[in-house]
Amino acid sequence: MKYFVFLLLPALSFASAWVKEEGQFFLSPSFNYYRAKDFYDKEGNKLPMGCTFEKREVQLYGEYGLTKKTTITFKLPYDELKCGTNSNSGFGDLELGLIRQIKKGKDYSFSLYGNAIVPTGYSIRDNPRLGYGRLGLEGGLLYGRSGKFGFFDSGVGYRYYFGYPSSQIMSYATAGINLTKNIQFLTTLDLQIGLGDGKREQIGNNVLLEPDYKLAQVYVGPMIMLGNISLASTYQQVFFGRNTGAGKGFNLSLWWSF
Repeated sequence: MKYFVFLLLPALSFASAWVKEEGQFFLSPSFNYYRAKDFYDKEGNKLPMGCTFEKREVQLYGEYGLTKKTTITFKLPYDELKCGTNSNSGFGDLELGLIRQIKKGKDYSFSLYGNAIVPTGYSIRDNPRLGYGRLGLEGGLLYGRSGKFGFFDSGVGYRYYFGYPSSQIMSYATAGINLTKNIQFLTTLDLQIGLGDGKREQIGNNVLLEPDYKLAQVYVGPMIMLGNISLASTYQQVFFGRNTGAGKGFNLSLWWSF
């Protein structure tokens, strides 16, 4: 249960505060669906977009315990985007990273993380666009606790792109409550803030890529744990934003640790 937070947040680069055991692998294929008819403008007013934006994403995420304190990670999504008559599909940004545990207790872990965001060769002239098409770096802090009744995991990070858009602050907090021995209820609060300090570029119909934005959303759903294999299903709802879609969706994931 200590490495699942990343999979609830397909738009982010977070893993969790706990590292893998040395030599241990973790793989997760997942499917994510997002849909928005309305858009939060720069003042936070909800307005019709004029088309329905849809994103279907198949993602592969993995971790490997390099040492007892260091885990390396990767994420590769394949997206299908549509807004009205405009559509596009292809691989999104590849993300490569690591988690370095700096302090661990009986029931808590405190770690640093870092990621590199690498475009996969898609065209930034396409509409809707698959990504910013710029190299990026992200880093931050992760903290988690676990106990008899479940776990808590949280993180805050800073992302910088070379060229554009603005840099971003990202944070999350997840609570997992044990309902039974094999079932857990998960709730995640995700907050993102574009700092408005970069060059603004026209993005097109992808409401998830505006350069200067604010976003608050929640994920809720059950997790079924079956030994080293687990299944998760979460519902996603955006409840506040500026320069972003007022959307909702769902996520399905299979988790395999070996």
